Amino acid sequence: MKKIQTEKNLPELIYDSVVNAIVEGLLKPGERVTQESLAERLDVSRLPVSQAMQRLRDDGFLSSVGRRGLMVSVLDENFVAQLYEFRCGIDLISAGLAAQRADAGARKRGEDIIDDGYAAGKAHDLPALIDADMRFHGFIYELAGNTFILDSMEAHWNHVRRVMGDILIVEKNQKQIWEEHAAILDAVLAGDVRNAETLARQHVETASKWLQQEIQGCRDPLKRSGNATL
Repeated sequence: MKKIQTEKNLPELIYDSVVNAIVEGLLKPGERVTQESLAERLDVSRLPVSQAMQRLRDDGFLSSVGRRGLMVSVLDENFVAQLYEFRCGIDLISAGLAAQRADAGARKRGEDIIDDGYAAGKAHDLPALIDADMRFHGFIYELAGNTFILDSMEAHWNHVRRVMGDILIVEKNQKQIWEEHAAILDAVLAGDVRNAETLARQHVETASKWLQQEIQGCRDPLKRSGNATL
């Protein structure tokens, strides 16, 4: 994790730094997290760390482990299923609205994001991959032109980033994900509302199914072969 260089809104900056570390796999599920260790790694005092950790626990990124304190929360199959049910509806509606409202500059913006995604994959740069994925979906939400969609997704954005990190860290998933993004963009730019909605729904449903299979596999030693694919 990068050390914090400013004291402005320090608990918020610490929160963001820890979330980024969880998303990028620097802090692993089940790993114990203490005020002392975070304060040392981030080169800050313990008080703002304590405030950030409370919010991280409230938001589900950290979990209590009895007298041992807190640990990085393990992804729960039911949580992932519900998050992606929510995303499925949002992404379907957003893609359809985007297909109706895409402006003249949408093509270059969308294609630039997709190019960035492919480049990040080739460079094996997980943070850049996650960033490109989030930018693509944020771009579709923006094209949809509905502030309620943007506000709804912002509230869950970090959880989506974490889940996407688990998907994108698997190299065999990356090419298919960006091919699906490109297909969604093509439908949006063509003004094909029905196809854009269908592709967006399938994209989210496929990711959800893969994640739930992976979570089940982690619980069942007989399924830990890593053969599940998107």
